[in-house]
Amino acid sequence: MVKVCAALSVLLGLLSIDSSGRAASVDAVSAFLGHWEVDFSASEHPNDKLRYLYEVTLSDHQRRLAAGQNRRGESPFQAMEDLRGLVNLGRLAEQITRTSVLEIRQSDETLTVSRDDNFSLRCDLSREVAPEEFGASDCRIKNRELFFELKLPGDVVITHRLILSQRQDRLSMATSIVAGGVSQPFTVNRVYQPFTPAETGFECEYHLGKGKVCQLGTSK
Repeated sequence: MVKVCAALSVLLGLLSIDSSGRAASVDAVSAFLGHWEVDFSASEHPNDKLRYLYEVTLSDHQRRLAAGQNRRGESPFQAMEDLRGLVNLGRLAEQITRTSVLEIRQSDETLTVSRDDNFSLRCDLSREVAPEEFGASDCRIKNRELFFELKLPGDVVITHRLILSQRQDRLSMATSIVAGGVSQPFTVNRVYQPFTPAETGFECEYHLGKGKVCQLGTSK
């Protein structure tokens, strides 16, 4: 699906996403602040989600076409385009949900969600940006939820919904991608838990075949 591929190219070229936001209370924002690391045992993997959604979508198309219940104008060719688009959404989801560590901080009226090996999400809590502005998204904070919505070329819309648990010891980040011509939204859920960074921090090296590999540094 050309539109989704174009959106992927644009997204990978961005270093940060600036969002508009309505004024939020100090208490609502402060609950999100700090360092969070992914809990792999409680998180979804994009490839597993892609296999599931692909099978569901393919089965749905086959059932309707066989029963003559296909939607207006639907054809086997269009069904294949839908499946190709779903695969491209899966590729995009893998790129934007690979983050293992989050750092959420606030400076004046700007809330920043820094994500390792990925672009940051920024929210200006003091102003609103017109929806048609490219690269700007609505940002809302209410109770224990933080919501970003980003619109990209090709009718691609990406949302990040961060939800704090009742005890504030888990942060769920649901990333959803929808695109024109694709019948299924692609959603990946990642769960993070708070941690205190070591004084030495992380030391990262790039390896062929493995990409960036990080581990806690050793004291000197």
